[in-house]
Amino acid sequence: MTLQQMESVRVKRAGEIFLGAARHVPADKAHWKPYPNATSAHEIVQHLAWANDFFAAIIQGQTPPPSADKDSQVPFEQVLQQFQQSYESLAQAIAAVPDAQLQEKRQMPWGQVWKVQSLMMGGSLHIAYHWGQIGYLQLAWGDTTDYHLLPEPK
Repeated sequence: MTLQQMESVRVKRAGEIFLGAARHVPADKAHWKPYPNATSAHEIVQHLAWANDFFAAIIQGQTPPPSADKDSQVPFEQVLQQFQQSYESLAQAIAAVPDAQLQEKRQMPWGQVWKVQSLMMGGSLHIAYHWGQIGYLQLAWGDTTDYHLLPEPK
């Protein structure tokens, strides 16, 4: 299995696990925050949908989408669908990277330069980081179910 295939599978798996947890956010909790400056589940999912598209564009050598505005008017189910599409697109972008491009460098908007190889590995880690935030929010409102206990992929 190539690095591209492995990281593509990781993004898909992380996306599935995150989505499994996020789909258990009750409608009345999608915008809930434990304190005013915190991030809601809706905002986390919306951010990840944008970030996955951002990583895919940078990996492909394209201009990334502009920073996502937090739009609480978009229904949570639609934000979940956007997230699913974005992680699937990111997984496809990673799988399509030719070996010759793994060491190529990409300029990040915040000034750093990253190798394509590092960008490929960043997607699943970023999803996992935010999965923990969803889990923490669920615990904060009293939901102690382990939604990450999904069957193994086929």
